[in-house]
Amino acid sequence: MTLYHPNDPSHFQHRNQLLQTCLRPDPLPFPIEQEYPIVLAPEGRSFSFCHDFQNQLCSHANLWPRKVLDTLGTEQFPVGLVGNVATDPRWRGHGHMRSLLTAVEEIARESQLEALFLWSDLSSFYQKLGYLSVGQEYHFHFLESRPAKKQKTQARLVKMATVDLTDEILKNMLRTRCEVSLTLGRSLEDFRQLLKIPWLELYIAWESGDIVAYTLLGKGYDMMGVIHEWGAEDPIFLLDLIHFIRREKSMPQCMLLAPAELDPSWHQDFLEEASAVEALPMALVKVLHASRSREELQNLFIWGLDSI
Repeated sequence: MTLYHPNDPSHFQHRNQLLQTCLRPDPLPFPIEQEYPIVLAPEGRSFSFCHDFQNQLCSHANLWPRKVLDTLGTEQFPVGLVGNVATDPRWRGHGHMRSLLTAVEEIARESQLEALFLWSDLSSFYQKLGYLSVGQEYHFHFLESRPAKKQKTQARLVKMATVDLTDEILKNMLRTRCEVSLTLGRSLEDFRQLLKIPWLELYIAWESGDIVAYTLLGKGYDMMGVIHEWGAEDPIFLLDLIHFIRREKSMPQCMLLAPAELDPSWHQDFLEEASAVEALPMALVKVLHASRSREELQNLFIWGLDSI
């Protein structure tokens, strides 16, 4: 196997064409590399692993090292996110992806990463490679709208541009996020880069000049109609924001992702206005370090903006 990072324009072009063909076959108004502005950027070439077969690009996977933080923001241990896994249709069924992921796993071990996380509908394939479901998240489905004048707070609800946000705004957004035992660290610069993803919309609730809630709706092709990250000082602000978004966009339905550690009173408030709720696994994980167990990772919650 020839494994390499893309390092010239032709490498990036061939990799992006492979991913577009395999993962985004329907025409979209933006190239796939804009959907992953960190791991598919030229500056992120070290996160990108390409595999050649017969002198042509055959398969690809990203490995993005991240730090797990506790509720105090203290670093606990490093993990890796795996994504943009694709094999050229001409060479599927020959074990190329298994070989690539095995090589990526070895690189992760050498880098002292303690677990690998990924998101895929192909759970049976990944189970054969040692990946198992981990964690839990709630999917709250909102199918019914409040009447237009039923805002329950006095907050000012607005859609915000995702460019040129100040450090203070970004910090205050993260400050209002739902508290969980473990999550991934995210720098303000990474936050800015991720907010450039196409079809991602930011909505904020303001009260007395302070951010009291925010939501991130959509994330490129993958999360249309899904609020995959949010924060709020009180659930009533978030619910006002959800219904505001639905009215502004004339959305017949939307979904809110929430961690399993959601406060029971918040859970009940959401249930009172949601049409349905599901509890589903948060991700697939493969533990790499002997001192780490899958049970220790059950309370790790990875926000949708961080997934690849």
